[in-house]
Amino acid sequence: MKTTIILGITGGIGSGKSYVTRIFNGLGIPAYDSDARTKQLYREEPPLREVLSGILGPDIFMNGEPDISKMASLIFNDTALLKRINQAVHPYVVRDFLKWAYASQAPYVIFESAILLEMDPPFQATRVLTISADRELRLCRVAGRDNALIQSVLARMDKQWTDEQREAKADFVIISDNKQALLPRVLEVHQHMMNITQNHNEN
Repeated sequence: MKTTIILGITGGIGSGKSYVTRIFNGLGIPAYDSDARTKQLYREEPPLREVLSGILGPDIFMNGEPDISKMASLIFNDTALLKRINQAVHPYVVRDFLKWAYASQAPYVIFESAILLEMDPPFQATRVLTISADRELRLCRVAGRDNALIQSVLARMDKQWTDEQREAKADFVIISDNKQALLPRVLEVHQHMMNITQNHNEN
């Protein structure tokens, strides 16, 4: 039976994890964008829609389309509700990811998620890379990128783990501070993952 080697990439909002992931893409490593796929799963999985409608109310979907902004405003203002939603959604995401990963012919694959280390039950990655960045820099990145209100960005940050919490659980850490070159660190992690794949194939 095929064993998939998985690099989990995580980091808070605005940390630069998607940019780092694109560098891995340039090295031929495919990535599963959990945020983007989750939005698709809302549309593709009627049982998931039913569960979410039961928790958030029937008007959270209109003609099968999720009201993402309304969903976010409800979830990020209620920690208990956020946990319930995550517990409902994550099994669908993990199942979808594993199906995608199993079909890949790459030496290893990437699962990118801001809450990778917070998932319950825990997500089983072979190795975890977290991207860390100064809070003020992250705030500037998100506010400029999404035209988001500063208070709403801060509210989302406060619901996520801190960089220190993620770093304590990760196998690798890359600092994305617009000062240190990212490519050398990405290449180090990439080589480590390639070594794991090679060792696995030889055994």
